[in-house]
Amino acid sequence: MAEQKQEGNFDIRQMTTRDIDAIRDINLRSWSGFTTSELLELRHGLINGQSWQERITADVLDHIQCKDVSTFVAELEGEVVAYAAAQIETKENGSEVGIVSYNAVLPEARGIGIGSALIAEVVNFLKGRGARVLQVWTLKVGESARHIYERLGFEELTRFVHYSMEV
Repeated sequence: MAEQKQEGNFDIRQMTTRDIDAIRDINLRSWSGFTTSELLELRHGLINGQSWQERITADVLDHIQCKDVSTFVAELEGEVVAYAAAQIETKENGSEVGIVSYNAVLPEARGIGIGSALIAEVVNFLKGRGARVLQVWTLKVGESARHIYERLGFEELTRFVHYSMEV
């Protein structure tokens, strides 16, 4: 059975396959304003005949099912309302770099510490797996995410700019 960690009035535990539909729903409802996929669609229309929500959801679901990714979910009143993924490369000698990858909290569950608790759980998980350096990234508009990351000790390393053009 997956270990659970109580944080206030929500629980954090490792994801199971039963959580896939909830994570799909979280992605469909949570990513607006926080992804380059949406910006590409706004500028260029549908990509590969799919909406940006379909594309980001497929990307997340593919990612969290990779063998080197561990995903945690937060339950509030028995419902999965957030998730955060941790990735550490599986190499023969291990890896010193851990990645806090995809993560999202349902809009109605924001502001009560779920995001902070999930990211802290991922940080502890990666440290426990031998990571010495952790990475995470977000868009400039992801202010709430940036505040969480900075509060937990992450420091800005660099910024990069996305460009696009029709060809």
